[in-house]
Amino acid sequence: MTFAEMVRPGRVALADGAMGTLLYARGAPLEGSFDALNLTQPDLVLGVHLDYIRAGAEIITTNTFGANRIRLGGHGLADRTRPLNLQGVKIARNAREIAGVPVLIAGDIGPTGKPLEPVGPLTEAEVLDAFREQVDALLAGGVDLFVIETMSDPRELALALRAVREACRLPVIAQMSFSAEGRTLLGVSPEEAALALAALDEAWHPDVMGVNCGAGPAPVLDALRAMRGTAGPRARLSAMPNAGLPTIVGGRYVYVANPEYFADFSRRVAAEPGLAVVGGCCGTTPDHIRAMRRALDAMGHRLPEEWARALSLGTGEPGPTPGVKEPPVATVGAEQPGRPTARVVLPGGLPAGGQKEATPRRPASRLAARLGREFVVSVELDPPRGPVAQKLIAGARAVREAGADAINVGDSPMAQVRMASLAAAHLIQQEAGIETILHFTTRDRNLMGIQADLLGAHAMGIRHILALTGDPPGLGNYAHATAVYDLDSIGLVRVLSRLNEGVDVAGKGIGRATEFLIGVALNPASQDLTTEVQRFARKVEAGAHFAMTQPLFDLEPLLEVFDRLGGRPIPVLLGVLPLRSYQHAEYLHNEVPGISIPERIREAVRKAGDQAERVGMEMALEVALKARPYVDGVYVIPSFGRYEQACELVRALLAHVRPGS
Repeated sequence: MTFAEMVRPGRVALADGAMGTLLYARGAPLEGSFDALNLTQPDLVLGVHLDYIRAGAEIITTNTFGANRIRLGGHGLADRTRPLNLQGVKIARNAREIAGVPVLIAGDIGPTGKPLEPVGPLTEAEVLDAFREQVDALLAGGVDLFVIETMSDPRELALALRAVREACRLPVIAQMSFSAEGRTLLGVSPEEAALALAALDEAWHPDVMGVNCGAGPAPVLDALRAMRGTAGPRARLSAMPNAGLPTIVGGRYVYVANPEYFADFSRRVAAEPGLAVVGGCCGTTPDHIRAMRRALDAMGHRLPEEWARALSLGTGEPGPTPGVKEPPVATVGAEQPGRPTARVVLPGGLPAGGQKEATPRRPASRLAARLGREFVVSVELDPPRGPVAQKLIAGARAVREAGADAINVGDSPMAQVRMASLAAAHLIQQEAGIETILHFTTRDRNLMGIQADLLGAHAMGIRHILALTGDPPGLGNYAHATAVYDLDSIGLVRVLSRLNEGVDVAGKGIGRATEFLIGVALNPASQDLTTEVQRFARKVEAGAHFAMTQPLFDLEPLLEVFDRLGGRPIPVLLGVLPLRSYQHAEYLHNEVPGISIPERIREAVRKAGDQAERVGMEMALEVALKARPYVDGVYVIPSFGRYEQACELVRALLAHVRPGS
């Protein structure tokens, strides 16, 4: 669900509650920087996000409220601005994956903590640079929108808006904070704040404006009504109050407004014209958000059914059994007429690497029937980080409806623990009705386990295996885990080929030959291209049927590989990754192994400014279409798990390669 869909007219979205309140209640000291916990105690921050998601929040805000270099400088952390913001987004994204529901992640931007000239020491240029730095890091991390909150000075709010709008066109919620007397700390009234926002350059206007923090729900509602009276009836509004004013009990801050009071507030504020988002600020907890969720549900502002079911499953309560029938995947129709037929290596068909010719059998899957005969399209989806797969399945259904031929399912990529790819692939085929390409690594399994899992995969109707060695554990968050590596990817291809011949590695019969279509990886942008080409040739010789490249942003590296190989020995699917922003491009190029983005591409995205996402999509489509004469299809890698972006690219691509279909 996009932000626009979430806050469509007539619907109110629910944001989360306080971050600092829960971190403090769970042991974080008040005198330190809560933002620093992103690096020092990420699990503590993760737990807060998960509790809010399970309470029914649709928008979670990153733990980056004070993560600008000016505020961090007071803690000696100014040089940690980028990693603190990047990690803050990463933790929120991890929480979304674990929960398995498509919450939106809002990059949280708070005030610098120091006033602007002439009252204070900061110049507008200093503040703007600080906000730009934070926005760049949050964008690189992959936020879905921004929340600028707790502002007292309309000028500072305008500078934060400018920093966001210069960098992207993601949605923005902009909020001021007023006292019980209806004034900010600098004496600005709600009416004056609304007028200041209206006077901004139109390109800087927020999508939603509103009130947060303050003295509690009642003063926030008063201030919101005053803002709306000045902003006009078309304004989209937000309200995120404190749980009243705090008192100190037993050395701890305690807020007096209970969850039931917030549920009543939700009912009252949701009836206000133009309200788009409601949530909580200081003192609110998952119990407050859960009560607000129930109140909004009763008013018709409900979560999608699958989302609500996933949350129910996530709490351990029984949910309804999905009623989707398993699609047929064992045998498919004949080849498509009117398409040039490439040399496709199929199990039991035309073998690779000089193996003995066999009588061709009917392809064992729809993908096998199409590969080499028409341009095929797959989309890569990563399994969730937790046991709930509803978000993954919803994404798979959307991809299928967009027209994709298959979904390739990652196997704990970047050595980050996720649901087993075999289980995820089976769920996708069973509940979304689309074939999968199972990423299968040798990192985590010994030789016996490899064969056992492959036989199990075949029994569950999975016919396409991408044979990978796998990222080493030290690359991920389990640095002390031990890799197995009984085989590398070439050895895995040989194991698959033996199973397709009806025997295991020891030469013992398995009763019936498997019908795996064997894929391998190809990295044309490898720094050691000679070794990469040599290994690829060995994979083909071992029995590989098709290849999938790393994401490429131009075709020169791939064409050089084909030139060294003397042609294209097996069908190749080109990896395509739409860029979302200049920050995203720089992050991928400089910090993600195996991805190289030419300088001209990065510069084009930089020059695109707030149109970078559109330009990134156009460039992805362009490289995919240019590749048509040289490859047999593409697989699309969604940025930060944004399935709707991948679906848009699939539809645009198929409009060119299969017009009228």
